[in-house]
Amino acid sequence: MLRPRIIAAAIAIAAAAITCQAQETAETPAAASTTYQQLVRRGFDLMAADSLAEAEHTLRQALKAEPAAPGNVLIWAHLAQIAERMGRDAEALDAYNIAIGMSPQGWGLRLNRASLHIKMGDDDRALNDYNEILYAEPDHQETLLMRAFLHRTRRRLKEARIDYEHLLSLNPTHEEGLQGLALLNNADRRPQEAMQNINSVIALYPTHAAGYALRGGFELERSQYEKAEQDFSRAIALEPENPTLRLARARLYQQTKRRTLAREDVRAAARLGASREDIAAVAGVKR
Repeated sequence: MLRPRIIAAAIAIAAAAITCQAQETAETPAAASTTYQQLVRRGFDLMAADSLAEAEHTLRQALKAEPAAPGNVLIWAHLAQIAERMGRDAEALDAYNIAIGMSPQGWGLRLNRASLHIKMGDDDRALNDYNEILYAEPDHQETLLMRAFLHRTRRRLKEARIDYEHLLSLNPTHEEGLQGLALLNNADRRPQEAMQNINSVIALYPTHAAGYALRGGFELERSQYEKAEQDFSRAIALEPENPTLRLARARLYQQTKRRTLAREDVRAAARLGASREDIAAVAGVKR
């Protein structure tokens, strides 16, 4: 849920600014503008091809070619994403700060920076970014979802409920909002409401694995083992390549002392790319 992403509108605005820059021949020589355009496009193509180091070098060349170009906000946003993907979080944060300084109302940039703050363990700064967005746009749905998530994980259940309910008043079928409210109600000792929430998700999105997996987790907590196994198995049938689902069912099998089945799911999860930490968390199950 916390994957970084830039809102399409912000990208479109910045891309348009890059295009306009190439047309400003009265202030910028045509050859320089052409070079800038070529470098930007090549940098984005390299990033799409996952050639991150080369993409970074090319985009920085574009910045040197036109350091005052309005469209540089998009370049800085992409440099932030590249740095984050390469594990250089502090550099990514610096790049987001520059981009936001150029475009203070770039909500997508603020959402990305907030996600990075959370990743770096700075929840307070993330909350500040969410608050800035919602102060300007109280109905911004993605920000309501993310702030609700942050409040819920910090056990600020009252604040989380306000955001989830606001989100669902705007969009009653919001899948992640309903899932979040289900988790909130479960944490807030409202098990019946939690099950109602997740049943609504499954009714609305019967081909999505997440609803079955979440309900299976609730059922496992309540020792409803047969129902939990059915739901985990439905989720796996819908997303057979998802290692997290295999580990969830492995926990069920472990708790019901079906060790062989648990080991089979753990091995499947390992083949599908589950991390060592996630596998280790399934206590007592050996590969």
